[in-house]
Amino acid sequence: METWARNEPRTSKIAQGENDPGLRRVSSTVRAAKRADRDGRAGTLRAALAVAAVAVLIGAPAAVAGGRFDRPRFDGSADTTWMPGSAPVVAAANAPDGPHDASTTSAIASIDTALTGQAAAIANGSATAFLAPVDMSLRGDMRRRFEALRAVKATDYATRLVTAPVLAGDRWRAGIEVRFCAGATGCPPAPVQVETTWIINGDGALLVAWGQSTRNGPRPWEVSELRAAVGSRVVVAATPRYASRLQATLATAERAAAKADRYARWRPRPARYVVYLAGADEWASWFGGKQPVWAAGYTLPLTPDYSEIVLNATRVDSTEVAATLTHEFAHVTTLAGVQRNYTDSWLLVEGLAEYATHADKPVREYPWLDGTRRYVSSGRWPGTAGLAAPAESASVSDATGLYGVAYLAVRRIGERFGQDKLLSFFAAVARDGRTAAQASPGVLGVPWTDAAADCDRYIRQAVS
Repeated sequence: METWARNEPRTSKIAQGENDPGLRRVSSTVRAAKRADRDGRAGTLRAALAVAAVAVLIGAPAAVAGGRFDRPRFDGSADTTWMPGSAPVVAAANAPDGPHDASTTSAIASIDTALTGQAAAIANGSATAFLAPVDMSLRGDMRRRFEALRAVKATDYATRLVTAPVLAGDRWRAGIEVRFCAGATGCPPAPVQVETTWIINGDGALLVAWGQSTRNGPRPWEVSELRAAVGSRVVVAATPRYASRLQATLATAERAAAKADRYARWRPRPARYVVYLAGADEWASWFGGKQPVWAAGYTLPLTPDYSEIVLNATRVDSTEVAATLTHEFAHVTTLAGVQRNYTDSWLLVEGLAEYATHADKPVREYPWLDGTRRYVSSGRWPGTAGLAAPAESASVSDATGLYGVAYLAVRRIGERFGQDKLLSFFAAVARDGRTAAQASPGVLGVPWTDAAADCDRYIRQAVS
């Protein structure tokens, strides 16, 4: 959600990559799997949505175990006007600031020529051309990156220099920025910055070292061999170990996207939702790792309008993918463009994501109703007006119940006042930053104390 924090575990709050100097907002939806309610044991937990602002360019909503949600602040290090597809011309405003001496100017031109050729090679699918300016010692890693980018159907791929090359001995070090869209053109730019090293001679620039992105990195395509399945609304990628799950996950994800797309009221729906299936090693490393052991997934907004989602393939089984992805995708659509803290909006942020997932079925079919019932009867439920994100120390049972009462409260607001007013109330509070007490009279026509008390009665009846 929209809170900035440093190094906070993603138990339903903001998380940050270990190697990320920027602030980021990350939230994860926490809940027990259906089987936990069936057999009374704590089953697989799903972090249905760790939508958070990851690093300077990430943000998204999710369930929180008592954390804050923050939207990433754009610090100006990334140019938001340069668009993928445009050539990184040295003379353009996006080129490294000058003036430069003759050797640096020549190095810029040589590196730019190599980068432009690689961008064309991605578009044309030519590994030979992509690897042409790459040293033999680096070709294995760069070939893997090329294949990963092709797997996710990278379009509008473009690179540019973001720092002027610096000569160190006989090698030039330069920061570059990479941008592309997965699966379809037209996505908002989500840049990756990497340090590179080059040897430059009469034959041009030769890439001899490619660093690892430090902001929200490493990205999956940087470090892993990927396979992918691409649909009309979703791209699903995984390492070879989980490639057999791609087609089934894609089919489920396409249905989830159709639900979430209905809630793209404030920003256009994403060109594609991008989902990665992570094994244990990838879960601990992609985007900086450091996810809670129970988490099943998280969403990282790389920009206010572009997010990527990671599912823990070791914890999310086929029965949980549909609900988990619908919840995650709903965070993407309902919080797109938000750049403010919405910690105090946890009830509406998580409740609406659950509503988008389950509102088309009767309350009695809500898969976590038993867990919600246990929580309400435990004496720890503070009521709708006092509801907040689960604490990090919260039990699985309480976290499940908190999500359940958030869902039922939002559902009741929709039933009583209509969906249009529900969404207007959500926008006023979660997106615009007003308190529920401030927004309720004008949007719902009643004081928040009235609406919250009515939600409490509805919840008690639903779980009775």
